[in-house]
Amino acid sequence: MNQRKSRFSAVLLTFMLMMSFFSPAQAEATQEAKLIQLLQSYVQELNSNPNSEGMSVGYEVYSLNDKKTIAAYHAENTFVPASIFKLLVTATAVSKWPKDMTIPTKVFTTGNVSNSGVLNGDIILKGYGDPTLTVKKLETLAKSLADQGIHKVNGNIVVDDSIFDDQLLGEEWMWDDEPYSYTTQLSALSVRENTVNVNVKPGKDIGEAPTVTVTPAPDFVTVVNKAKTVEGNKTSLTIDRTLGKNEIAISGSIGKDYSANGYTVTRTIHDPAPFTGTVFRDLLAAQGITFKNKSTVLKGKTTDDARLAAAVESEKLEEILTIMVKDSNNFYAEMLTKLLGAKEGDTGSTVAGIDVIHHFLVNDLGIDDEFIQKDGSGLTRLDHISPHAYIQLLNSMFDRPERDRFISFLPIAGKDGTLKNRMKGTAAEGNVKAKTGSMSGVNSLAGYVTAKNGHAFAFSILLNGIYKSAYATNLQNQIAIALAQYPELPNPPASKPEPQSYPLAKELDPVLYDPAFKGIIKGAMIYSTKNKEVLYAHNPQSLLTPGASVKLLTTASALENLGQNYRFKTELFTTGTITDGVLNGDIIVKGYGDPTIASDSSRQVLDGPTLEGIAEDIKKAGIHLVKGNIIVDSQFFTEDVYPAGWTWDYESDPFQPQITALSTNQGTIRLKYEPGKIAKNITVNLEPNIKEINVVNTAVTGEVSSKNTFVIKRVRGENTIEISGTLPSGTEKGFRDVSIEAPHLYTGYVLKNKLKESGVNVSPHSQVVSGAKPTDASLVKTYESPTLAEIVSNMNHHNDNFTAEMIIRSLGALINGKGTFDEGIDTVHAMMNRVISSPFDMMDGSGWTKYTQISAAQVASLLAAQADKPTFQVFYDSLANTHEDFKLITGIVENREDMPGISGYIKTKDGDLLAFSLLLNGYSKTDSKQLVNKFARKLVDITQ
Repeated sequence: MNQRKSRFSAVLLTFMLMMSFFSPAQAEATQEAKLIQLLQSYVQELNSNPNSEGMSVGYEVYSLNDKKTIAAYHAENTFVPASIFKLLVTATAVSKWPKDMTIPTKVFTTGNVSNSGVLNGDIILKGYGDPTLTVKKLETLAKSLADQGIHKVNGNIVVDDSIFDDQLLGEEWMWDDEPYSYTTQLSALSVRENTVNVNVKPGKDIGEAPTVTVTPAPDFVTVVNKAKTVEGNKTSLTIDRTLGKNEIAISGSIGKDYSANGYTVTRTIHDPAPFTGTVFRDLLAAQGITFKNKSTVLKGKTTDDARLAAAVESEKLEEILTIMVKDSNNFYAEMLTKLLGAKEGDTGSTVAGIDVIHHFLVNDLGIDDEFIQKDGSGLTRLDHISPHAYIQLLNSMFDRPERDRFISFLPIAGKDGTLKNRMKGTAAEGNVKAKTGSMSGVNSLAGYVTAKNGHAFAFSILLNGIYKSAYATNLQNQIAIALAQYPELPNPPASKPEPQSYPLAKELDPVLYDPAFKGIIKGAMIYSTKNKEVLYAHNPQSLLTPGASVKLLTTASALENLGQNYRFKTELFTTGTITDGVLNGDIIVKGYGDPTIASDSSRQVLDGPTLEGIAEDIKKAGIHLVKGNIIVDSQFFTEDVYPAGWTWDYESDPFQPQITALSTNQGTIRLKYEPGKIAKNITVNLEPNIKEINVVNTAVTGEVSSKNTFVIKRVRGENTIEISGTLPSGTEKGFRDVSIEAPHLYTGYVLKNKLKESGVNVSPHSQVVSGAKPTDASLVKTYESPTLAEIVSNMNHHNDNFTAEMIIRSLGALINGKGTFDEGIDTVHAMMNRVISSPFDMMDGSGWTKYTQISAAQVASLLAAQADKPTFQVFYDSLANTHEDFKLITGIVENREDMPGISGYIKTKDGDLLAFSLLLNGYSKTDSKQLVNKFARKLVDITQ
């Protein structure tokens, strides 16, 4: 027994001696290595699942105790961040402004007040950028005026929001987000975050229109109510705001037995300052203050002689930032960004605010200048930033006097804000304090956590290319929980799979791993159609925003479903009788998606129909006077005119036209211009020149040396083109094609003009109206486009968005029975499922939207599959030589700076045909288009 004890003591002593050589630092290093391995295993698990393998992941974990990075994965790649971008404006505001700062809203008056309480002047309501202004506070201002004895106003209500610029929306915000409160418009004078409540209650009887109530300021909006009351207690309502207008459009149905309170939604308004003024006017009326009949609400500036009558203050900055960060309020973030520009910069604009933020982050916090910011909230997809940049921000703020304030704004896991329902019952609950960010395809989390051993970590996790968001939030939760448990970690898998090697890796890896482009997320694949093998791949499954490469999918689906010889048609009808050359009826033009219709031969695309030719055919039919209307029928497509994700700020541009089944000149009108006499208006002309398009020309001719500030824009929701700025004398005459509102009506206007030019009179009472072809209409002629083969070739050679969208909607109508973007895209998905089964998101036919996510493997697989199709030669010939220096490459190129790419084919000297795709997303200080050129040049070098 004693010998046994002796042996046991010896073993124990040996073990203790061994452990004495295993220092705490070594133990810590072992746990850090375990953490690294564990976090990487979480990512590998995603990569093995078809529903998550397309995600691009970047993260960094930083020890705030030891001041070192503990774990990192693609931490220098730049991602679209979504709402964690609010941390940038938060850090700047909390460092520059005191916690008790407030923002005023003031009321001034001009003129005098008579003894009888009549104000012979204006009431001026001036905003200073308060994002929290409520109806209740405006009521306080109204009561204050009433208490001062004013009971009648002979002037106007002037709304002054001049502390901010007049840009109401952020750069490249998407049109389909606009009706909703997370994309509300911006003004220094805003109330209720520039939203109204729309309440719908069922009518008394089945079939009746429901009752609609809008609050506040019901007179500010127009309601177009097409909804019906139906049996039951269910609701199926669509409530939108018409683009660029204060019009609420309601359709669908509501059950007669629906809740007595009705169905209520919040919708945004257009042009906030007049809205706020209208709300204020109604509140003044409620106080017994009346206005003369001609009084109105108008924009203006506070005059020097205006007297301050009353003021209210916003909530304190601390409360504003708490709501902004914990609830992820986009409106607050954008208003504070402009306010930073107004108070700390040159002007109250988003650009000036971003300059203030950028200077603070780079110069004061020491963040590397390798990110790009275009708004304050993270709503635009032009924002790009890396996980490492967030670590720099979080680390710097942790060491600043404002640390506790900054951290106090962050949502707390399982407790409040946007993390209230996440990580409950885990070590992270109440411990992780972090900002969330999410929108379609994007999910992010960045903040702080205290580990089980008391260590403080900063972490940032950014994910793009998300097909199903649950996988992204689960990864974030796993990482955050692991950090909260540290150093008590579960055992990670034993090993990770070896990366696959490819024949062309030696040549191409140095190109894609060039440190000059470290911020770019890259996806690439090269496939041999001869040997049926992948020659190169780099993140081939990563779902990226592909841009123009989407046209390859649209082309392939069109050729497969319609055939290369398909021709689009347009039909001409008449109603009524023709007596002695007089048409006692209507002319009807019905469109079926032909993208080649032109006004005349000068604008003709390929050899498509012209309205000039149609007018001549009407004349040849013996008609010299039209007494009825010109009806344009575009019902082959549904009423929506833009795909999801197109943006508000390009609505005037020819590459983002409205898409209707009947359209002329690709939905554009040509505006020709040239300088005039110095200091006088420039000369402008429209082609075709039709009175229904209004031109407001305030542009002037400047000196030869003057700066060119010439701008052409179409007013949203109208066919009014505004021309402004200065055009230097000596500038060559030129033209711009401007996208127009309602292209089908525009087609009717042009036809009406062409009829007159051809000698066919049109009654002065005749109108161009949109409607369905009457059932009794007689067919006069059917017009055909060039073949689909010719059309897709022209489309791909000119990277033509309009034609791609006309084709995709036509596919929806012809193949799936409904002319929507979605139905057309479904034909692409059906085709792609036969090529490669991995999921992707496609939201338009041209690649202009940034909602689309597809991988290089999917594009290259499509290209490879086309090589075996009977239509391959047509498909191949439709593609262009992509670059003068790379004439051996045939394909399509995307040149937008945040998403350049190239996809296509190259023939090798030994007769192989390689299908390839390179897709790039993100920001780099070195122009990322240079990477595309380097890749293409190396591809040529390798294959020749």
